[in-house]
Amino acid sequence: MNKETIHTAADLVEVSYRPDLGAVYLKWFSENDEGTRVRDAVHAALAYVRARHVENWLADVSTSPRGLSDKDQEWVSGDEFSTAISDSRLRKFVLIPRLPQTGRDVSWHSDWEANTLAKFGDHITAKLSSDWDDIRAFFLD
Repeated sequence: MNKETIHTAADLVEVSYRPDLGAVYLKWFSENDEGTRVRDAVHAALAYVRARHVENWLADVSTSPRGLSDKDQEWVSGDEFSTAISDSRLRKFVLIPRLPQTGRDVSWHSDWEANTLAKFGDHITAKLSSDWDDIRAFFLD
């Protein structure tokens, strides 16, 4: 896998660009941080998206043992994040969901695509998948 590293925060996330997918790739090792590292990573990814006109976003939380802090969950659900995504060139968003062995709640998976589409309207198409062939086809279609 060829990639360009954009941002790293040890033990939390690595943000890179995957030319094979035409996507910014956020690999979350844990989503939980009491500081600003989650927002810093998202802002770094968005800066790259804007500068390079990237249209695809891949967030991988598959192995993350801890979810977002309440403060970061509120931020991701709020207007600042929504506006930043809507004002970008992003068109396709894939989430690689948590694996069952993380022991984390996965009940929200069933509504994720619909909630994402409702939040961003026709601006972004969303897909929940852990199948790399499916992800590749979705981005490159």
